[in-house]
Amino acid sequence: MASLKSKYNPSGLQVYIFETFSSRIAFKESIILNRFTVLIINSGAVCLLINSKKIHLFINELIVIPKKSICEVLIMSNQLQICQLSFSSEFAFANSIRLPHIGYFEFFIAKNTSKIFLKNKEIGLLVDLLKLINSKVRSSNKNILKKETLLLSFNLFLYELAGTYYRSSWYDNVKHTGNEKIVIHFFRLLELHCRKEHSVKFYANILNVTVGHLTKTVKQVTEITAKQCIENAIILEAKILLQNNDLTILYISEELKFANTSFFSTFFKKHTSLSPSEYRLRLNSN
Repeated sequence: MASLKSKYNPSGLQVYIFETFSSRIAFKESIILNRFTVLIINSGAVCLLINSKKIHLFINELIVIPKKSICEVLIMSNQLQICQLSFSSEFAFANSIRLPHIGYFEFFIAKNTSKIFLKNKEIGLLVDLLKLINSKVRSSNKNILKKETLLLSFNLFLYELAGTYYRSSWYDNVKHTGNEKIVIHFFRLLELHCRKEHSVKFYANILNVTVGHLTKTVKQVTEITAKQCIENAIILEAKILLQNNDLTILYISEELKFANTSFFSTFFKKHTSLSPSEYRLRLNSN
């Protein structure tokens, strides 16, 4: 596999492709405390202490380091070559293709850290997707759908990564806390009802918790409020519906239970900086 080094750091996202480290200090600095880090070892070896758990990583092995982990580099080979993706919770939620739990939400809120061995085909696919993310980050800002194409490549990587973990024995050992289970259930309900139900109270009632408890729990696990999660879900549904040119703005606003098109347009523009008509026009012009 040809060596290609690159590092980009847009808001909430950092990518390394075939980056070589010879210093433990430099390598540790690449692992950002308040972000999730996906690490693939391309050559060399390293021993990490992650939240008091010692983990040896060798060529063709991958690990997801949870955010806010205490991570120390104990031992590292003279030349360590890696591919790595780091991203913040805010970036992940803002760039989810649908709702955050689908495919990989449960995967990323798990607190237990576990490595997996990758087959050559799996490594090749994940690295190709990292290159795709890089290419979208590097593309000209004149590309009016740059954000959407970055969104797609980012999600493709996470879905494939989650699938790789699920195919291993990792998922059998996952144990979620009570709060994590509430949030996972909340997102599953949100997927079913977000077009029709926009209040936190609706979801809290089904979960048999108070609005305050649900808001606090979602904020603790996801770092955004339950209300923000609902609004994000509505915007994502609106974007999906707007892709169908046969659906009028009036129909979409009614489908999403807005009082009228004016309320819907105001809501959509507040979250996207574009009116529904402007967003659809950009989709079509691309």
